[in-house]
Amino acid sequence: MTDLYKASRAAEQAAYAAGTHLQASRSRLSEVVITHQAPADVVRAIDQEAQTLIREVVLRQFPEHGFVVDEGGARAGAAGHGDGPHWVVDALDGSANYLRGYPQYAVSIALVEAGEPQLGVIYDPCRNEFFGAIRDCGAVLNGAAVRCAPPRPALEAIAATVFPRPASPRMSVYVAEFGRVLRGFGGVRRSGSMALELAYLAAGRIDAFWGHDLGRWNATAGAVLLRESGALLHARDGLPMLASRTLLACTPTLFEPFLSLLAEP
Repeated sequence: MTDLYKASRAAEQAAYAAGTHLQASRSRLSEVVITHQAPADVVRAIDQEAQTLIREVVLRQFPEHGFVVDEGGARAGAAGHGDGPHWVVDALDGSANYLRGYPQYAVSIALVEAGEPQLGVIYDPCRNEFFGAIRDCGAVLNGAAVRCAPPRPALEAIAATVFPRPASPRMSVYVAEFGRVLRGFGGVRRSGSMALELAYLAAGRIDAFWGHDLGRWNATAGAVLLRESGALLHARDGLPMLASRTLLACTPTLFEPFLSLLAEP
């Protein structure tokens, strides 16, 4: 088994390197008129550069590990991944926000071994906030222990979400759910970064989250944070957690009412 404390230090170093690169590279977006590049192309290039930084930092410590990166691209280390240890990476979660200078985006890094997420780090470079968790060791924010929010009724709770893509076949289902949550919760938030929403749930800043059309890079680091903070994560489509594209997460006392609310006809 991987030394999880060593791996956690590598993940933190990699997240910081990637986040620092993201912040330093934003000036390139103001140069697109001069260079005649499309802003979205510049963001994709910056994202890929941050991915490369993460790989370099981690592979120096764990050269045999594999990688799974966002947009469905699997990239393996010397031994591939399969059932072996591999890192699930989203170097820029919230790329649309990053493109526009909206300060809500993050770096998300998780280690999966024996089919289970073992550690996760989510780094917000705009606020210099490190959310981290190691299996069976609790969750932290900038080194201080955090827990999910205490019990409260839904009408006093805050739910968060991410929107499906406009052409998603799940959009009509989602819109109906959104309306029910608006009526059933005290408030609903949508920041554009799923990683940060899950980190905020683990830290007690919000009480619930749901989403559709998700990928494993979106949720793996957050899954460790949620588990270690006492929150619940549920695959509504019945698939294994890391394969699910329809997730619900919340504090324990909200699980049954939230699941019922979303399932209403």
